[in-house]
Amino acid sequence: MKASIFTLILIIPAMLVLGQRPQPQRCDVPLPDHIFRQKQRSVSLQPTEELKLKVAVAVATGNCLSVEQVRSIAELFIDDFSRLNFAQAAWHNTVDRENFYYVYDAFAYFSTVFMLHDYVKSVESRPVDYLPPYEPPLSLNFPALEYPVFENYHGPSNCNYPIREDDFLRLAAQVQSNTSESNRALLLSQIAQNNCLSVSQAMKLSSLLQSEGNRLVFFRNAINTIFDPGNLQYGAQLFAHIPNKAAYNELINQPLPADIPVEQPPCFVPDEEFNQIMASIRKESFNSTKVTLAKQILRSKQCFTTVQIREMLKLFSFDDSRLEMAKFAWEFTTDRDNYYQVADVFTFSSSKEELMKFLEGRE
Repeated sequence: MKASIFTLILIIPAMLVLGQRPQPQRCDVPLPDHIFRQKQRSVSLQPTEELKLKVAVAVATGNCLSVEQVRSIAELFIDDFSRLNFAQAAWHNTVDRENFYYVYDAFAYFSTVFMLHDYVKSVESRPVDYLPPYEPPLSLNFPALEYPVFENYHGPSNCNYPIREDDFLRLAAQVQSNTSESNRALLLSQIAQNNCLSVSQAMKLSSLLQSEGNRLVFFRNAINTIFDPGNLQYGAQLFAHIPNKAAYNELINQPLPADIPVEQPPCFVPDEEFNQIMASIRKESFNSTKVTLAKQILRSKQCFTTVQIREMLKLFSFDDSRLEMAKFAWEFTTDRDNYYQVADVFTFSSSKEELMKFLEGRE
C-alpha cells in the first residue's frame, strides 16, 4: 500500500508537467443519451449534406461517442462518401472501438466499407498517441484542357442539372485522397451512377485516374448521367493512345437513348420478397433495431410503392418512429404522387400535418 502511495506521489507531478502539452483525448464514457440526442438533432437539421458533415465531424472530434451513437449519426447522411469521412473522424473518439464494425451496417456499398476498414487498420498500426489530423482542403490541380461550359448548353440532356461546384470539389478531393488507383476507380463509379455531371466535371474526375483504360470505363459508367452529352467530344483530350481515343469516340457516337428508346427493367419489390422483408423487420424486438433494419433495406432495394411503405410503417408502435421512417422512405418510393396516402397510418393529426409539410417541401 505504501509503495502504491509513493508511486502516485512521483507520478502526479509528472502528470502536471505533461498536462502543459496537448494530449490525445482518452475516451472512456460516451456522451449521455439526452445530450447525444440534442447533437444528433443538430446534425439532422442541417439543410445540405456538406453542412451535415461539418457539424457531425465537429461532434465526433469534440466528444466521446459509442459505436451505436456513431452509427446513428452515420445513417443521417445520403451518400457513402459523407459517411466515410464522418466515420473516419469519429473512430478516434469512439469508446468501444472493438465493436466499430457495427458502424459498417450504415453503409450502402461494400467498397466503402472496405475503405473504412483499411483506414481503421492503418490507424491502429500507428502509435497510441496518434492524433487525427484535421486536414485542410486538398489542392486540386486538373490538367489544362479545353473544358466545355454547360451553362450555354441547349441540347439533349440525361438529367436535370449538374451537381453544385462545391459538392463536385468535395467529391473530387475524396477521390484524390485515395492513393490506390482501384479505390479511385470504385469511388468514381459510384459518383458516376449517383450524380448528374457536366462533361467538364466528368473530364476532371476522369483525369484523377492514371490508366486510360480506367478513364474509358468511367465514361461508360457516367455517359447516362451526363447533363450535356452534346459536349462529350471534349473528353477525347484525355486519351493520348489512338486505340483508346477511338474507343471513346465510338462510345460517345452511339445513338442517344432519346433516339432509340430502350425498355428499362421495372423497378419494384415483388410481393413475395416484400413479405420476407416485413417478416424480418417484425421479428426484431426493439423499435430502434427495427428502424435501423428498415432503413438498410430501403437503401438496398430502393423501389417500393406507397402501399408497401404504408404497410411497413404499421410495424412501428409509435408515431415518432413512423414519421421518421416515412420521411426517410420517400426517397425510395416509385409512385411519389400517391405518397400522401402514407398519412393514414399516423395516430395523431400533428404527425400527419408534419408529413404533409415535408412533402410540400419536395414538390
